[in-house]
Amino acid sequence: MHRKEDFRSEATPEFLAFLEEEIHQEPRPLTRAPIRGGIQIAFWGLRIYIVTMLIMVAIGFAHGIH
Repeated sequence: MHRKEDFRSEATPEFLAFLEEEIHQEPRPLTRAPIRGGIQIAFWGLRIYIVTMLIMVAIGFAHGIH
């Protein structure tokens, strides 16, 4: 358990130096991770499942209208 005296409301010199150094850095550009093997198959399976479910909902909706 921390004591109340251990917490400070003002910024320490170490933190201010760290903050000054970090503010001027540019973020790294984001790139897509390559999708390999089994993951690619799982994504295609998910796409097929979604299309199948949409078709089933459309058929059910069409039958419900009559």
